[in-house]
Amino acid sequence: MVSLLVASAPAAAAADNPGDPGNAGDKTTKTISLAMVIPGIQQIKNRQSFKGSLFLAAFVGSAAAAFYYNKKGNDWYAKYLASTNVEQILLFRKNTETTLKKRNLFLVSVFSVWLLHIMDLKFFKPGKSGVKSNVGKNEIDIGVYYSF
Repeated sequence: MVSLLVASAPAAAAADNPGDPGNAGDKTTKTISLAMVIPGIQQIKNRQSFKGSLFLAAFVGSAAAAFYYNKKGNDWYAKYLASTNVEQILLFRKNTETTLKKRNLFLVSVFSVWLLHIMDLKFFKPGKSGVKSNVGKNEIDIGVYYSF
């Protein structure tokens, strides 16, 4: 994800300055907006603040947990390498593996939230889908709609 941001910076600079000689002939330069990379920002911009807040909180929380478990796993691994006692070696190795499995689960969660965000932007644009409800005297109708 960081590499996408770094790679998009020169493209953004080239797109902003079309008279640049280095940009001559390069008409396929496209920029990636920050709203596409970080889940929730585009939804908040589209006035879908609840959905955007959920995406943003899930993304940031999962990423923070992945970083936390990565550091914790690296600490256990350093203890594993420094230990000379067999029981400690086995314990530290087990703790390392357990912690890094948790890290991997949170990395999958980060990717899943990002993928759901992209699918939401692609398929559920504001005004194209939603929930309609109608409350009558003796009935309540709730329907989900999507227009193609």
